[in-house]
This record gives sequence, C-alpha cells and structure tokens, in this order.
Amino acid sequence: MNKATKIIIGGVSSAALAGGIGAGLAYADPSPTPSASPTASASPTAQPSPKERKGDHRRNLMARALHGEVTLAGQKHRVVVFQSGPVDQINDKSLTVKSKDGFSATYALTGDTKVRKQKTEIAVGDLKVGDRVRVVATKDGSTLTAVRIRAHA
Repeated sequence: MNKATKIIIGGVSSAALAGGIGAGLAYADPSPTPSASPTASASPTAQPSPKERKGDHRRNLMARALHGEVTLAGQKHRVVVFQSGPVDQINDKSLTVKSKDGFSATYALTGDTKVRKQKTEIAVGDLKVGDRVRVVATKDGSTLTAVRIRAHA
C-alpha cells in the first residue's frame, strides 16, 4: 500500500472517529436531569467492554455514512471524499453514485483506481448499474478521482 493511500485511509478513519464522538454525544442520555434516586428494582446489566463498543460504533458509523468530505493536513492539503450507494451510471472513464438521500456524484476512473468485492480485486468493468458501492476519492477543484471502490456483496 503506498504512502498516499495510507494517508487517505488514516484521514477518513480519523474523520469517522471524530464524527462518531460527536454522534455519541448527541445520543447521550436524553433526559436533561438525573432522577432523584435510583429505584430498588434497578439491577446492573452486562455492558460490552470499551474495546467492543468502540469497534461496533465505528462499524455502525461507517455503515450508516452516506457521503462526506475530509481535508487532510500536510505540506499540501488534500481533500478526500467518500460516498456509499448504488451505481447510477458507469463507463470506462467515470462512475456515478447516488446515495439514499439523493446526493449524486461522478468520479473519474483511472488505471490506479482499485476495485474490490469480498476482499478480491476485480476490474472496473465488472461493476454494473445498481451495484452497491463505497467510493473513496480525492478532490482537486471540482474533479473527484476514485482511489478505491468497494463493491458490496
């Protein structure tokens, strides 16, 4: 895996973690004030370990994320975008994905674009309209260039 790919994956993971922290705070106890005293019938319940909660939360966040954008710091700032949804259009030069919320984006395909399905590398030509994918791309001005595409089984 080259250095740029590692940086992109690290940036997207960091953004997902930061978003997860914000989502966790938003989903914190909805009652504005604590109860006066605990009830006698309250009993402790088994709680997952912090490691288990962290892994589940990260998976749930990425599974629920439809699309987003992250700016990575460095000598030259880079913008990374991601999107999940079905393929709306595809040809040998571009791929258009439309998310559940109606957001649509077109990504340029290059010889460096990596496509995987069930941990196996496949050709871009193996994708078809309607296939569910998650795209990670770089953004330069208004151009989105797909770096990685993961097709869902």
